[in-house]
Amino acid sequence: IPLLILGWTIFFFYPKVSYRAFIMIYILTDFLVWLFARQVYHIGASGIVYGFVSFLFFSGIFRRDNKSVALALLVTFLYGGLVWGVLPGQEGISWESHLFGAIVGLITAFIFRKVDPPKKYDWEDEPDDFNVDELEVSYDPEKNRFNY
Repeated sequence: IPLLILGWTIFFFYPKVSYRAFIMIYILTDFLVWLFARQVYHIGASGIVYGFVSFLFFSGIFRRDNKSVALALLVTFLYGGLVWGVLPGQEGISWESHLFGAIVGLITAFIFRKVDPPKKYDWEDEPDDFNVDELEVSYDPEKNRFNY
């Protein structure tokens, strides 16, 4: 279920990079596990889940827009306990998949940090130092309108 939820989240909130991010996380995580991990069985999609969590978390840090930061906080709240899975712990658990998934997610978030930027609205460019006291308003009864 986490794979589906996190995958949907990436495809919904980052549509321009979702396919490339998914392929990068999937292939690079498996390649690094194949290259550097112990000679044991590595079964499951947990490396991809760690890659997705890492991608969503670090996208919020690198992009710094409201949507990405809120998503990073939500992912941290829901999946924050996964951080202990990147350390060797339980025998028979492929912590290497978790570690490499998290590393690849971080790298992927860094690579795609400037792709799919948030929309910029006109009101965001307005100066914040607007002073209401300096506003002069007059009413012209002949034209039936206010003058600013």
